[in-house]
Amino acid sequence: MLNKLAKLALVSTALAPICLTLWFVEISSVWQSSRPFVDNLAAHWQAGSGYLLAALLLSGLCFGLVRLSASRHGLEPLPVKIKAVKTVDKEIVGFLLVYLLPLINQSQSTISLPVLVFVAVIFFFIVYNSHAYHFNPLLGFFGYHFFEVTIEGDITYVLITRQNITDCQAVSQVVQLTEYMILDANHAQ
Repeated sequence: MLNKLAKLALVSTALAPICLTLWFVEISSVWQSSRPFVDNLAAHWQAGSGYLLAALLLSGLCFGLVRLSASRHGLEPLPVKIKAVKTVDKEIVGFLLVYLLPLINQSQSTISLPVLVFVAVIFFFIVYNSHAYHFNPLLGFFGYHFFEVTIEGDITYVLITRQNITDCQAVSQVVQLTEYMILDANHAQ
């Protein structure tokens, strides 16, 4: 199982879409539609570049963390027998819309840093303590699917895998990322 620092990293990577949206808001506020694309890019390439860099770094951290966990140098694979499977991919859409929609409808051209920090701290605290961080939109972007699975012993986990599961026996080995999240060890990379 991942330690608290890795869990913290996984939660923080869910903020990458917010950073990407903030970059888009910044670049849109200075973009001049009358200028050619190349001229605009040359004149405004720095607008929101910190947000874009943060989004790229968080995306790399998320992808690297999942890949390392499933690699032979990562977490130890555990055998598993799944009794029931239910897809929960739809949760990502709701999760993404809830924290991106207010940013898209922003009426001001500047972003209030204190409000952004306040929202991020609340988001971070709630997600870290509620086991909701597994619905990380970045994982969906990287091609992972989310399933609620019940294993022998009637314990329910969220399974992250790249395959579409139509048979309970499709997954035989997992790595345990957190208390209630497992990763398909054979189809994670």
